[in-house]
Order: sequence, then C-alpha cells, then structure tokens
Amino acid sequence: MILKNYIFSYVSGNYQQYTSDHSEAFIKQCCIDCKDTHQIAIHRDGNLMYYTYLYKKNASSIYGFCVVCGEVCLNLKWLFEYLQKTLEISANKGVLFSYDKQGQIRKNVVNFATEAAEIDNVFRDIKDDLERHPLYWEQLPPEDFSVPLTSKISFAFNDDEKAKITEALRHYHNVIVTMENTSPSSFSQTILRLNTEKEQLVVQKNGLESEIESLKRQKKQYKWVIILSLLVAVGLIAIVSFNQNVNELRSVLRSRDVSIDSLNVVIGNKNQAITTQEEIINRKDRELRTIKTEKEGIQTELAEAKSVLDNVAQQIPVYISSMVLKTGDGDYGDTIYSKNTTYIYPRIEVYSLVEGNVDFYIKFFTPNGLSTSSTPGTSPSGYSYKDEETLSKYKKQTVYLSGWGGKSKGHWRNGSYRIEVWHKGKLLYEKKFTIYQ
Repeated sequence: MILKNYIFSYVSGNYQQYTSDHSEAFIKQCCIDCKDTHQIAIHRDGNLMYYTYLYKKNASSIYGFCVVCGEVCLNLKWLFEYLQKTLEISANKGVLFSYDKQGQIRKNVVNFATEAAEIDNVFRDIKDDLERHPLYWEQLPPEDFSVPLTSKISFAFNDDEKAKITEALRHYHNVIVTMENTSPSSFSQTILRLNTEKEQLVVQKNGLESEIESLKRQKKQYKWVIILSLLVAVGLIAIVSFNQNVNELRSVLRSRDVSIDSLNVVIGNKNQAITTQEEIINRKDRELRTIKTEKEGIQTELAEAKSVLDNVAQQIPVYISSMVLKTGDGDYGDTIYSKNTTYIYPRIEVYSLVEGNVDFYIKFFTPNGLSTSSTPGTSPSGYSYKDEETLSKYKKQTVYLSGWGGKSKGHWRNGSYRIEVWHKGKLLYEKKFTIYQ
C-alpha cells in the first residue's frame, strides 16, 4: 500500500520538495550524496520504507520522486524503470519538467506548489500503478537492530546482485543502488539529434552565405578590373588584344555567377531540411498535446464512473454473481447426498462497491420452512445466521461463508432447499438446491 509520494529538486544548492515535511532532511541528504546519473536510495524509518529515485542531470541539478510504503520491493529494477518513465512522461508533457536542446530533463516551474493539481494527478497515477503489482512487494520484517541505524550499504545493480539487494533491504536502514547502463528515452534522443542537426545546418548556412558575400565582392572587383583594363588597353594594346582580354574576364564572371547559383541551390536545400525538421518537432508537440487531452478525458470518465458506482453503492453495496455449495469433506459443486451431510458451506463470488467489513445475513429454507437455531440468541430475527466478511472496494473476490447444519453425518434429509443472502434488509442472491437420498 503506497502511503505517500514526494517530488523534489536540488538545483545550485537550493532544495525544494512537494509536499514539505520531516522527510525533507533525508531526501535532501540523498541529493547531496548522489554521485551517479541514476540511483535509488532506500531508507527505513520504523515501519516505513522510503524509495527515492534520483536523476542527476549534472553536478548542480538533481530531480526525482520518493515513494513511501510499508513493504519491501522485490523487483527494484521494475520500480526504478517505472519512476524513470514517470519523470520522462512529465518532461514530455512540459508542465513540471521539459527537455533542453541536449535532450536532458530540466525543471520547468519555479515552485512545485504552483502546479499542485498536476502533481496530485502524477501521485495518483504512481499509487494506482504500483499497487497493481502486489507480487512485487513483501511484508516488511521486524527491524534488525544488530545492524546500526546509521549504517549504509551500496550496490551497482545487475541481475547477479538482485538477491543480495533484496536481502539488504530486509536488514539495513540505508541502501543505495546505482542503476548503470541506463539509456535515455527515444524522445530525448530525438530532440538531441534534431537540435544537433539544426545547429549543423545553421553553421553550414552561415558559411555558405559568407562565401556568397565573398563571391559578390570578387564580382565587383572583377568589374573594376575590366574598367581599368579597358583604360589601359586604349593606350597600350591593339583592339584585338583588348577584345580578347575582355572576353576572358567575361568568361570568368560567368563561371562565378554559375558558382553563386549553385551555392544558392545548396542553401535552399539546407533551408528545406531545417523546415522539415521543425515540422517534425511541431508534429511531435501536437501528438503530445493530443495524448494529454485524451488522458484528461479518460480521467474525467473514470471519475464519473466512480461517482456512479458510489451512488449505486448506497443502494446495493455488494453484487453476488454466483454461489456453489459443499458439505463435510466434499468439494464445492459436488452433488450433495443426505447420508454425507453435516454443515453446508456456501461459497460466493462477489464484487464490492464498498471497503471494509460487510454483514451477510443468511436464510436456509428447508421443506418445512426457515431453519433457525434452537439455542437462544444464535439466529438473528428472521434469519438462520449472520456472517461478517472483509471486502475490498472495486475488486472481485471469492468469499467462503460459514456453514449451517450439524456435526453428525446425515444431518440433512433429502429434499428441495433454498438459501438466501441478505444485506441491510435487501436480498442479494438466492439459490435453490437439492439433497439426494
């Protein structure tokens, strides 16, 4: 059972946490001590376990989540990957976190408290998702005071160390697990690649534009050369030589013009490439916004569904889908013979809309009518007996009700019988059955 969640940041020596309480000292110290890009720091405080995931962007920037529960996590790699994914999803949404040009996650708000609603949604998702995997959790053993409370043990996670890490969690109050060979998300890699390509294209574009300007200046210089050549040729060379020089210069200019045109084509292609990459980034942004909208719609529908279920629970808190019976040493669903009968035990399949203890009132009808106990105070008025069961909200459960009958075999005669299950004066289920000779 997830009891509490925290989100935190440690940027340039300034620590911030939502929500703020006594855990702040421990989590802040985890940030100060963090040496690796990804790690989980586990701290036991009495009957509570603090699982703190830390992402170290650089020497001055650390972000993460802390999950508090009362169990030992048996699959720490799964927990790490889930919290890492949660941080990446938050960066994709761009509310609490975002990606910089290098594809690294950065804090996107000055104060977490300004986005309390968004954080509460993240915390609710964390709680729901982690509690869907009960096999990954183990009941917390008693504290091992043979190990000093201040002692700390560290591991570099790998498959060979899984058993050692789990055993350390059962005994040590402080366990540090470094997650090596962690790859950045595909979204982070895409942003980094596109920004790198864009910067390269911009550099190429600036170089080409500079080269064009240089060629234009050379072209103007060549024009002055032609003019000066004409002036000199008037006095020094013959008309034929003059024309030859002019033609050669014109050929050079045409060659330069062709070069400029080619460079303009290259620049145009590079600009098109930049435009294409920007369109890809914009499309990804639109897709992320669409996903966010769809998620919000689903969350709204879930809230409405829960509201409807809560209203239904006021009238019918428990739904019984089926019932099977057994007697004595037999199995549920076997044919019941009179000679084998002792107590008759009902087993029901239920779906509860409430949480906690629920009273079921049982009526056994024999061919002679309602069966009740001859012992005063044993049978509630109008019922055979009452059975109290603990149910979990919104879960389908198998419930084994107490038996009704006697210890001696042959307690029940052959004939037709009926059993009814009631709650707060409302009939939830009835079943007719036959006891054979």
